[in-house]
Amino acid sequence: MNSSEEVPSAPGTTPLWKALAPWVGAVAVIAYLFFEVPYVEVWEAASQARLDWLVPLMLIAVLYWFLLDSLAYSYLVTRFNTPFGWDEARGMRAVTYLVAAINWNVGTAAIVLYLRRFKEIPPLESASTLLLYMMFDTLILTSFALVGATVFGESPAIQRIQLGAGIVLAVNCLVLAMLAGQRPRWAWLERMRSWSVVRSYRMAHPRDFAVLLTIRIAYFAGFIGVFFIGALSFGVDVPFTLAMASVPAILLAGALPITPAGLGTQAAAMLFFWSAYGDRGAIVALGLVLPVTLTLTRVLLGLPYLAEFRRLRSSP
Repeated sequence: MNSSEEVPSAPGTTPLWKALAPWVGAVAVIAYLFFEVPYVEVWEAASQARLDWLVPLMLIAVLYWFLLDSLAYSYLVTRFNTPFGWDEARGMRAVTYLVAAINWNVGTAAIVLYLRRFKEIPPLESASTLLLYMMFDTLILTSFALVGATVFGESPAIQRIQLGAGIVLAVNCLVLAMLAGQRPRWAWLERMRSWSVVRSYRMAHPRDFAVLLTIRIAYFAGFIGVFFIGALSFGVDVPFTLAMASVPAILLAGALPITPAGLGTQAAAMLFFWSAYGDRGAIVALGLVLPVTLTLTRVLLGLPYLAEFRRLRSSP
């Protein structure tokens, strides 16, 4: 093991200002939303929504995502690092849900820390596995966006998504081919291929790509379905092809380290893409309810793994 590799800090040790910064961002974004759409309209839309559809749907969806995500981590870590059972992967994923409830932007670092402390995997090697995983996420999200925008293609905003998704997809495919392949044999590229942080790319086989694609397509298709049905439960009649094109961009907005769990940023993105298909108050209400429901449901799912979380925090 390379002792020179830095080990991430334990969850809960983030400075107070860093922990509060996303909440300040959320207040600012939500204040802007309520300036654009009066709070009364948002509240009225939320009170009239079919939450009896949305809440059970979110409970099922979070369990579905949790099991698929855990399965992917079990496969990847076993394949590229060390044997890692599905039960261990579920424990790790649940711990990251609990970590996110304390500090919203440390999920990936928590995974690296978990694998370092309990599986003795050097941080750069586990980071390599996570980078490959995240690259496939980008490939699949941009593919969904490209297909949806190509079929829908009715507005300048969607056409920009089509162009952007096509460029990002092409660049990611090129980078993946260069890092995982044997050619070209340029000196600088050969040095890059030897880095620990890209070792998983060098170890990957076509079967690994097929497994990842299958799991992540099922995973993100679930998000598109949840956002589409969620929109209907709030009376927002979004075409399914528009959902395919826009949900990847909405998820990206939610992943920005501006607010906790996309609180406010997802609503702003929904308002931008969907305002022609429903009441603006209903769209903002949906954009605020979804991340809150998702986070609370994930925390409930993570509670049985509190002992694992305490073990992560207290380990040397």
